[in-house]
Amino acid sequence: MTTLTADPHERLEDGASAATPEGDNLLLDYARAEADAFGALATAVNGRVEHDDDLGVALHDTGVASPFGNTALCTAPVPADRTAELAARLQTFFGGGAGGPYLVFCPWPTGDLAPFGFHRVGHPPLMLRPAGGTAPVVPGLRIVAVDDTAGLVDFEHTLIEAYPAPEMAGAPVGTMHGPGLLDTRWRFFVGYEGDRPVATAAAWVAPTLTIVEQVATRDECRGKGYGAALTAAATFAEPANPAMLIASDPGRPVYDRLGYLPLLRYSLWLGLR
Repeated sequence: MTTLTADPHERLEDGASAATPEGDNLLLDYARAEADAFGALATAVNGRVEHDDDLGVALHDTGVASPFGNTALCTAPVPADRTAELAARLQTFFGGGAGGPYLVFCPWPTGDLAPFGFHRVGHPPLMLRPAGGTAPVVPGLRIVAVDDTAGLVDFEHTLIEAYPAPEMAGAPVGTMHGPGLLDTRWRFFVGYEGDRPVATAAAWVAPTLTIVEQVATRDECRGKGYGAALTAAATFAEPANPAMLIASDPGRPVYDRLGYLPLLRYSLWLGLR
């Protein structure tokens, strides 16, 4: 058995350290890519972005009323004995700016943040779809890949109303989606009934995978397959990539039908300023 024992000074790859290379595993690639994606969203609206490599958390603050614009994303497991340190780091960063609440995303189990004033949101499933396949065609729906600021305005306006995010009603155009996003890895898709935008989905195309985000359909248009069609458009933004997303339990059947497979459950916390 002694031949199986590692040298005390040997670095053992655990698949979740700062030194772990891209492509080692899709979970870590997803966590890192998601941090980059939300960082791009914040940067495009002149928000605040910080990376704490010691704790393994990426911090993004746009200062908007919606918690989805203010996020902390764990890019490494945070040991239970550093829970208080994590809470303090989050409160210091977000307390340094005005805005609404913020969300903490972590694919690994976290310590209990409730004693530090955080609220448990839940444990939504992280899902994976292998590369390949084709998007469904839905009669009456025209899907447009956004390539200009007018399309991005349609995307943002529709997302706010359809998700819905009522706390963002009346926000100036470009509050969440600055035009600089058109020059990033983000790809945005809008679904139209005639000339009316009714549904959205977005993709962050990373080297090893595609992240699907911001899927929304206007309430009166649900049940027509629009959400699945927009999700598919984002899923196949780079056909050679597998796609990953964080689902909700009510929305999960849509992703099941598109061939997404459940991997694990994220931990989500809500922080208040």
